[in-house]
Amino acid sequence: MPPTSLTIVCLPDGTPADRLASTAATRLTATRLTPLGSARHFITRTRLHRRSLLHPGKNTAAGGPVRRLDLETMRTAARDAFWWRWHIWNQVVAGTRPAQPYWTFLDRHRANPGTYPIARARTHYLAQPRIASMLTYNALPNRLTDLPTSHLEALQTGAHSYAHYGWLRAVPGSNLVCLDSTHLVAANDQYVTQMAYLAAVNHHISLLHRRDVLVALHTR
Repeated sequence: MPPTSLTIVCLPDGTPADRLASTAATRLTATRLTPLGSARHFITRTRLHRRSLLHPGKNTAAGGPVRRLDLETMRTAARDAFWWRWHIWNQVVAGTRPAQPYWTFLDRHRANPGTYPIARARTHYLAQPRIASMLTYNALPNRLTDLPTSHLEALQTGAHSYAHYGWLRAVPGSNLVCLDSTHLVAANDQYVTQMAYLAAVNHHISLLHRRDVLVALHTR
């Protein structure tokens, strides 16, 4: 079964509040994504104006006009959380050498599947001391946070860069459907590709009018 992801759909000012979810889902017909329901992803600015929000509750909502969503608080919270996570990670992996991300082993397998099978690629990736240290920490039942191995490249850029990475990831999901229905998505998991995607989607969000609408959907 394909994994689920978070998709942000941009809708124009004037979209009826009671049709935000259905309109956002309709926008996905031009993509390969299947809507699975709304996601209460956004922090809201106030408990007032609930009629303009999609599924509001406890200062969160699945969508609404940009002016009703507290995007800066979301970004600040993510930046601080990533900063804190990096310092934990730095202690966990102390003394280990920089590791290679999984995609480097996968590319090697794809180039020579007969001589370098996928099982060997996974074994070599997991055998790296830095990855092993992260997985060991993630196995602790009382761990303070998870250390996603998918963040390896970002973590290895340093505390400040990783905190900025958190800021950039806070608002957009794995996909963004723009006002003109353009579908933005990263082509792969490589850090450089992810950063290009995050730069593009955050720029698009910054150009939205305060009355334009963002809707978050779970998708497959």
